[in-house]
Amino acid sequence: MGLRIQHNIAAMNAHRMLSISDAGLAKSLERLSSGYRINRAADDAAGLAISQGFRADIASFGVASRNTSEAASLLQVGEGAMDQIGNMLTRLKELATQAASANAGANLDKLEAEKEELVEEIDRIANVTEYAGSKLIDGTFGTYSAAWGNELVDTTYDLDTVNGNKYLYTDTGTNTATVSFTFASDVADLVAQTYTLATMGATLSSGVSATGGTNSVVYVGTYNATAKTLSFSDIGLTVTGESALTTTSLAGDTFAVSDIGYSSMSVSNTTPTGTWSVTSATANSITLTNSRTSDAQTVTTVDGSAQTVDFDQLGIKLTLNSGYADDEFDTLKFVVSSSGASTFQVGAGNTANDRVDISLGDATASGLSIDALDYTTAAGAQSALDTIDSAISTLVGVRGGVGAAQNRLSYAAANLATTIENIQAAESVIRDVDMAAEMTAFTKNQILLQAGTAMLAQANMAPQVVLQLMG
Repeated sequence: MGLRIQHNIAAMNAHRMLSISDAGLAKSLERLSSGYRINRAADDAAGLAISQGFRADIASFGVASRNTSEAASLLQVGEGAMDQIGNMLTRLKELATQAASANAGANLDKLEAEKEELVEEIDRIANVTEYAGSKLIDGTFGTYSAAWGNELVDTTYDLDTVNGNKYLYTDTGTNTATVSFTFASDVADLVAQTYTLATMGATLSSGVSATGGTNSVVYVGTYNATAKTLSFSDIGLTVTGESALTTTSLAGDTFAVSDIGYSSMSVSNTTPTGTWSVTSATANSITLTNSRTSDAQTVTTVDGSAQTVDFDQLGIKLTLNSGYADDEFDTLKFVVSSSGASTFQVGAGNTANDRVDISLGDATASGLSIDALDYTTAAGAQSALDTIDSAISTLVGVRGGVGAAQNRLSYAAANLATTIENIQAAESVIRDVDMAAEMTAFTKNQILLQAGTAMLAQANMAPQVVLQLMG
């Protein structure tokens, strides 16, 4: 080989290899000291992205696991209070049974006094039972509510969605003007009959009249050209046109207001949330069907009678008045929802499957309908027996729901523990270093570094042989 002194190629090669061994040794030292295979994005960009997502999920699942534990504790606080309320309901039935018998004699006032104290204590417990500042069993925590929807065909409109009127509106007009009807307030003058819209005044600003069908009362409305609205304050009606109305736009149009017999609705914590459809599969019956869960139940009704229709399997009660007729009540829809206070986050995502909705119901005296018990007469006490039985049934239903929720939360907690373990294992496979393999690499790089240092020294000495040629 040629002898050169300007460029010591052998030394340069030894130095390059020594640098590689030194970098490998430094990387091994970093991994061995940190315990991680990935310490920066350059180590494994894709692995870092995946494992960072796992880390976030693990932290979130950890909090979700604590949420389930705290939720179970919250439920236990409420259930414990309801246990005592249940004991008092039992005592109230004892007193009612005693007061309903003739042998109670002159002791009714004493039984009434104890009843009053028990009812007050039930109210007190229901109002003071709370967790982290949230009252649990006074009817405000996680209460379920129902609202009638607008999902009705053609021009049928349920006034109850607006203001609580128990009427159904159907537009029977024949004119071409496109308008919408709204009822801004519950007005006593709006009665069940047919209304006819008359010709508007020549200047429009003079208003328009609607004549009641049975009582021939004329209601005068006021036209607002800017808003394109006709307002009838007496019956709470506002007619809004898509375009400016003319004197004959609504002339002869009629709308019928009919009583559908609906008075009120109540739903319990056992009621599945979602949209419920009301149908009358047969005469004298109502069927409720949940479009989300497919839960359904049919209950017999009596047309023209005031009644409470109890869908006991669904936790829904409909109170109807004497105007009820199943054919007019058909096709209505309502939505059951729970308040945000009852929502527990038991997952790491922002989906309904990552949350659990729980309601504790209303265990106050009014919520259990025992605030008007009367033990001053035998007849009152006899009536109270049925009322207390109903209250006990309601409370037991709520407690059953709480127990079911506690069991559900225990399974959720167990699943979270397994999920955290498995995701932690997945994150470890990606990010953690294999200490045995890395120690082997460290030993190799250490030996290579020592050998490279020695060889670099030899390579630096090699050009000195040129001096022998100069002697």
